[in-house]
Amino acid sequence: MELFIIRHGESVTNTSPTLLADGGLTDKGRAQAEKVAACMAGAGLSHIFSSPLMRAIETAQPLARAANLPVEVWLDAHEVWTGDGYRGPTTEWLAAMYPEVRFAEGTECDPLGWHCPGGETSETGYGRAQLLLDRLRTRFTGDERVALFAHGALNRRMMLATLGLDYSSSLRPYGDNCSIWWLGFEGAKTSIRYIGPAIPQLFDVV
Repeated sequence: MELFIIRHGESVTNTSPTLLADGGLTDKGRAQAEKVAACMAGAGLSHIFSSPLMRAIETAQPLARAANLPVEVWLDAHEVWTGDGYRGPTTEWLAAMYPEVRFAEGTECDPLGWHCPGGETSETGYGRAQLLLDRLRTRFTGDERVALFAHGALNRRMMLATLGLDYSSSLRPYGDNCSIWWLGFEGAKTSIRYIGPAIPQLFDVV
C-alpha cells in the first residue's frame, strides 16, 4: 500500500481567535483543496478516507470529484482534542451537505450526531493514530494507493507510529495546511517519498 496522509486546508478553526472544535474551510482553504486535487491527479487512488470534521471532508471533496471516488468517513480519524467532549453532525446532515460522503456499515453516527469524547492526551491520541494506521495496513496489503484527509496533531502521531517512535519522541513531524505525506508499506519495509505542500505534477517529478 501507498498511503497519502493529507492535512486539511486552512479552516475557520485555524483563523478563529477562540477554540473551535469543528468548522469548514476559508476561501484560502478551498483554493488549497483544489491544489491538492490537481497535485494528486496522477496518483491512481483506489480509496479516499476522511476525518468526520468538516474541514477535512471539504478538503477531500475536489479530489473525490476528480477521481470519481466516494469519501469514506472514519469517525475516529478526528483531530486530537484535549477540550471537552462534543457532538458532531448526524449522518444525514453530513450526507446532505457532502454528497461524496459514505459510511462503512455499522459506523454511522447515532441520532444525536457523532461523539468526540475529548480529554485526549498525547499518549491516547498516539494510540488512536496507531489504531488507524494498523487498520489501513491490515485492509490494504497490495499495491493500492490510499488517501487519508485528517489533521495536524493526528497526522504527526501517525508519522511517529509509522517510524516506530513513541508518542514522547523528541522528533516533531510537521505539516502545514494541505501538506502531503507519501508513505509506502511493503511487508516490513516502509518508504517515505515526499513530505510537503501540494505541488503541480507531483507524480511527474518524484
